[in-house]
Amino acid sequence: MAEKKIAVIGVGGRTGTMFAQELSNVAEVLGVAKDTNKKVIIKREGKSFPLNCQIISDTDWLSNGFLPDIIFLATKNPVAPALRYYYQKCKEQNVFPDLVLSQNGIQAGQEAISALKEILGSDLNKIRIIRVNLFNPIDGQENEDAIEVHYSLPIRISFGVVWGTGDFSDLFKKTEFEFTEFFQKNIKNMELSKLFFNLIGIASASRGLSIKDGFENKESFEEEVEALKEYIKTVKASGNQFVNFPKYPVKLLTWLMANLPVRMLYPFRRIFAKMVSSGREGKPKDLSEINYYNGAVVDLGEKSGIMVPINKKIVARTLKTN
Repeated sequence: MAEKKIAVIGVGGRTGTMFAQELSNVAEVLGVAKDTNKKVIIKREGKSFPLNCQIISDTDWLSNGFLPDIIFLATKNPVAPALRYYYQKCKEQNVFPDLVLSQNGIQAGQEAISALKEILGSDLNKIRIIRVNLFNPIDGQENEDAIEVHYSLPIRISFGVVWGTGDFSDLFKKTEFEFTEFFQKNIKNMELSKLFFNLIGIASASRGLSIKDGFENKESFEEEVEALKEYIKTVKASGNQFVNFPKYPVKLLTWLMANLPVRMLYPFRRIFAKMVSSGREGKPKDLSEINYYNGAVVDLGEKSGIMVPINKKIVARTLKTN
């Protein structure tokens, strides 16, 4: 059986570069980047080496004869503008690759379905849309000559097919990824549960504090907990629920946050900080997509009739200072 052809859009960024490298071991991978003038270097497990795939500019999409079976879209939110560009050209070539989305937040899947319905019409039924949540911290740095992306193994993900039918796990089974698959009916719960972890530390980061320092600060810690309590209320009011991931007991943590007052959680703040910080390997929180983190909580609150003043305050503070 021939190798799958995978186009990873967003190479040069941290997530796109990681996926391009790791998938190159099991498929023919083409990287698509905004900037093709810089070398892309992987730093992993104490080793440093060039990214193991060809890279083209986004303006050269489909011009080199590479017709992908799968597109990994690893650009930042929102996804609709990128999908309109890439899939319009796919339609012109009568090529309908499956789509994998690795964006943060809970909106990418439905946004992709809406955008692709406009572009593809009934041809949307020829593809699958897969939602992926990534648990690894990935860091990077850039200089005049090169982009360096740092991460460690194993890669840990959860995923599920949000549109279409058929098994998609075969690709990940060939890799060394540690993965958890969710059925379509449970994907929203998967996304909401991942967002719970993404929210931890944002209140502190919006004050210019690391997770460690933010959890040491009584006012900041209280804001962290109250923001999470608001989020848990919105999820319950929306009729959804939290699910566990391997090594991440989301159900237990959300129960504790929902049922214990802040004063009872405060003695455990150092334990929480250590648990979260160690999982992120010291990577600072990225506030550039605040509207897809705490902003998503605000949207959920409006839809479910739940007041979320703390999350609104965090969004306003972040947008004012960034």
